Amino acid sequence: MTETMDQKHSTWANRLRENQGIRSLMEDLGKQTGHPDEILLGGGNPAHIPEAEAIFQETFANLAKEPALRALLGDYQAPIGNDHFREIAAEYLSSHFGTSLRKENIAFFNGSQNAYSYLLNLHSGPMADGSFKKILLPIVPEYIGYADQTITEGVFVANTPMVKQTGKNRFQYELNKTSFDLTDIGVLAISRPTNPTGNVINLSDLEWMEERTKKQNIPILIDLAYGNPFPNLIGKEEPIHFENGRTLSLSFSKIGLPGVRLGIVISDEDTIETLSSFAAVGNLAVGNLGVYMMEQLFQKNLLTQLSENILRPFYEAKRNLALALFTDAFQKLGVEYEIHDPMGGFFLWIRFPSLSITNHQLYHLCKDKRLFIVSGHYFFPGLNTDFSHTKECIRLTYCRKEEELARGAQILAEIVASHQAKSE
Repeated sequence: MTETMDQKHSTWANRLRENQGIRSLMEDLGKQTGHPDEILLGGGNPAHIPEAEAIFQETFANLAKEPALRALLGDYQAPIGNDHFREIAAEYLSSHFGTSLRKENIAFFNGSQNAYSYLLNLHSGPMADGSFKKILLPIVPEYIGYADQTITEGVFVANTPMVKQTGKNRFQYELNKTSFDLTDIGVLAISRPTNPTGNVINLSDLEWMEERTKKQNIPILIDLAYGNPFPNLIGKEEPIHFENGRTLSLSFSKIGLPGVRLGIVISDEDTIETLSSFAAVGNLAVGNLGVYMMEQLFQKNLLTQLSENILRPFYEAKRNLALALFTDAFQKLGVEYEIHDPMGGFFLWIRFPSLSITNHQLYHLCKDKRLFIVSGHYFFPGLNTDFSHTKECIRLTYCRKEEELARGAQILAEIVASHQAKSE
């Protein structure tokens, strides 16, 4: 970027124009050429599952026959959704979140990414009382899409995790309670399961944090894009409920509808009211297609069946297949590796402790071979300590076909094997 261009734009714009993890990921995802040698293990697209797509096709076809088609295509919603749809969501979600929700607790957005751009800015930066508040990520690595959401720079604070060995070539990140510090914190942000690692924070750790945050009236944002009640990819862990002090976000993307762009926020009435003002300025209105499809899926109670009978078995089988393929490829070529226990979601987080290059350099070498992965260095915003995992880890999706996963495992193993530090 030239000096002239720097001076023409705001500091926020200049920061956004720099190398972003989320932009890199989505551009890789959107620039696929269809070349037969491309191996797309980087992006977050859900798998195309015929049984799920049959449900969506029927839902979509029903909308085309509805008398409401004119309103679906030709009318604006309210900024966070019309009362009719908010009431439907409140009624449906009440039983799933163990509480009695009202429409005033519900807001719709054009994807949960859109919702978080408002939520993170709502609770951080210069505050009305003259203070400056920051965003705490209690366990990093954390979702790549948070890092560039805030207008104010330097608002992220990351809590270095504990690393627990759980078996041969396996590990897990855990909450580091000794370094947990709420000084100048305005909000906590957690994804459950965590994107990128598949970690599912246990409820006892969440409650431990809330014992401290509630004393200071600090809210917790819990991103459930891969969590309960749908697609419910949380392994054996208990589901999250809605309680005071928690703001929950849901997404239709990971059930198989990323193109619909529907995110749902559940929070207290004051937060929802404020989000409505954000949404009116930023979007005018939420899109119609998502909420119309939601109405049918909720009223027919299709998402419970979809999540339990189709999505969870499918992704668990894909996870087991990917673990077998990558483990076999690494071991055959003598690659030193560790994989974070994939408790949920649909990613593998892999560490190469003897890598002689950075994970960002590894990403480019893989891309030269038409293998797309995501460099792990993007997933540690606000971390100011020297933590080796920031340069040694990558994320990849296991949503692809077996042949693609197998070729990707072979190429990745070959590249890493040729760039391992030689042992003395």
